[in-house]
Amino acid sequence: MGLHDEIFEQPSVLTGLLGSQWDRITGIAEAIRRRDPRYVFLAARGTSDHAGLYAKYLLGSENRLPLALAATSLFSVYGKPPDLRDALVVGISQSGQSPDILSVMDEGRRQGCSTLAIVNDSAGPMARSAEHVIDISAGIEEAVAATKTYTA
Repeated sequence: MGLHDEIFEQPSVLTGLLGSQWDRITGIAEAIRRRDPRYVFLAARGTSDHAGLYAKYLLGSENRLPLALAATSLFSVYGKPPDLRDALVVGISQSGQSPDILSVMDEGRRQGCSTLAIVNDSAGPMARSAEHVIDISAGIEEAVAATKTYTA
């Protein structure tokens, strides 16, 4: 399978995601609303970082929540994480195994934040570390460019 095929899988991936996870997603949204976060703190790398930039627009326009992108080295290398009080901490990762993103998620939990993992592997470490998980269920990306995982 190549890039062309994966591009054309996007509609079925989105249909499957919304069909199988809609109730879960709305439940997560309600739980997050009850916590009333003041902003979203996002950790992602590569293509997931770009999906996060789009999330920044959506969260700002639909929920009026500001979004900050994590400098993960403050967590993983320097051990000097920022104060995340009143944040919703979101990790976005296709693999769900990135140590730097995991360090942000773990610190968010340690500081008492709501945490949400958006992953393509619901059994991976990031999903296990988060309070809430959205499994995008996009399947394996074989092409170098992420397509269906980005869209999902």
